Amino acid sequence: MGLRHIVIFSILFLTACATSVTPTRYPEITFTHLSPIKLDVAEIIYSPRYHPPVKAPNVGHEFPTPPVAAAERWIADRLVAVGKSGQAKVVIRQATATENKLKIKKGISGAFTTDQAWRYEARVEITIKAVDPNRKLKSVASTSAKHSSTVAEDASLLEREDVWFALTEKLMRNFNQAFEAQIRKGLTKFIK
Repeated sequence: MGLRHIVIFSILFLTACATSVTPTRYPEITFTHLSPIKLDVAEIIYSPRYHPPVKAPNVGHEFPTPPVAAAERWIADRLVAVGKSGQAKVVIRQATATENKLKIKKGISGAFTTDQAWRYEARVEITIKAVDPNRKLKSVASTSAKHSSTVAEDASLLEREDVWFALTEKLMRNFNQAFEAQIRKGLTKFIK
């Protein structure tokens, strides 16, 4: 067998051994299916943008939909300016997810059980301050939500990502419900 045949055989062998991993596609977390919250202001300002921490134990940046991305999508999908004056300033105070290692059984009993080894906690907190100096109105609404899940010690990366995605979905569902009620209460003068 010549050198040419060895090279071709090697390439075919390596190609056959390569496995293609298809990344999991998760649906977008959106809020367009909900009625927009119409605020009687000329503009809605989301500035400065929130930059979540990426240092351990923070892991939200690894989620299929990071909490900060879901929070920003909530702002874009739910809040609409419909007034002629004033502004609503939206501040994301927190949009994080953390990872904490749990105690697992060791020894013989640990060998026969599968423990929950990781706890993930996601949290979102947003404040809206609406101001209309022409009508001398000023109101604030703020709320936070958190949700947590655990993952088994033998979970694959795909299983972990599934938990992370579900965690973000549940967090934002809870947040949306709580914050809409708070907005209708705290920003009553600005609701159209």
